This record gives sequence, structure tokens and C-alpha cells, in this order.
Amino acid sequence: MNSTKGTTLAKVATATAIILFPLCAHASGFSLKGTVWEAEARQCDLDPRLLYAVALVESKAISKRMAAPSPLAMNVDGKGIHPTSRQEAEKILAQAVERTPHIAVGAMQVSLRWNGSRVASPEQLLDLKTNVRVGTEILCEMIDGATSNEDLAEAVGRYHTPNPQKRDVAGQYGRSVLAIWRRLILISKEV
Repeated sequence: MNSTKGTTLAKVATATAIILFPLCAHASGFSLKGTVWEAEARQCDLDPRLLYAVALVESKAISKRMAAPSPLAMNVDGKGIHPTSRQEAEKILAQAVERTPHIAVGAMQVSLRWNGSRVASPEQLLDLKTNVRVGTEILCEMIDGATSNEDLAEAVGRYHTPNPQKRDVAGQYGRSVLAIWRRLILISKEV
């Protein structure tokens, strides 16, 4: 395993651990009913908890020992950024667009390089509903386009790593998302 891949896998494992434990402590209040996650999941009959699990892995922010997707999160050239206001996020995004194509935006960390054409302007991806809609489109395409020899973890993992030469990285990412998804299913039943 090369060091970049090892670092990526370590970050995913850390994200999984951070996310799973805080949710356990607050299980009695978890529901996605009436949220953007539920509404957008209808695009291709996904479980909204799966979308939420992807967003947790992609953009988690921790507040008061609770993890949640961050609608303003960005990744610019591999550096995670968590602006505290929409105005700050728009400024950072405008500056980043001027200097690099390597930008992921919002709760679902939509890549401008690969999926920026799905919106009229990059700033639209700072809107949670738009971001989740676009992220759902991408995830649905990855799952629908899965080959017969791909399992669900690999299909979900292609959301993050669509390169067929990196199936092992996609599979690891997908397994981390599915672990969080399963935990979300369990705690939803406890509500």
C-alpha cells in the first residue's frame, strides 16, 4: 500500500470511529423524516440514511460531541476547510476556483472538476438542497452503473473513487460508508 492510499484509508477509518460513537450517545433523537435527505433519496429509491452516511464521511463537522454533515465544507487541493458562514464560504470558493480545479463543495463534497457542470455556478453547491440533489444523482449513477462483479461497497465507493483501477480504495471507502449506514439504521429503530 502506498503512503497516500494508506493516509486516505486511515482518514476514512478515523472518520468512521468519530462518527459512530457520538451517534450512539444521542440515538434517541435521530430521524431523517421531512429532511432534504429523505426528499432527495426518492430520486432513485435510496435509503436517506445511506445519503446521510456518505455526507458524514465526506464533510463531517463535530459540535457538542455530535457529528453532522457540513453544508459549507470544502476541500481545496486536498485541504479540508469548514467556513463558519455562507459569506465566508463563497469568498473561499471564489478564490479557489481562480487557482485550482481540485475543489469539492458542500455536505456531499461534490467535485467541481468532475461534476461542476451539474450546476450553473459553483456557489449553488453551497445550498444544502442543491448539493444533496447533485450528490444523490452521482451516487445513484454509481450504484446503477455497478457491474455484476461489484458489491454494494464498491458501488458506493465509486462515489468517492470512480477509477476502476482503484477498486480496493473504492471498496474501503464504501465499507466505511456502509458501516455508518448500518449504525444509522440501528439507531433509527431505537427512536
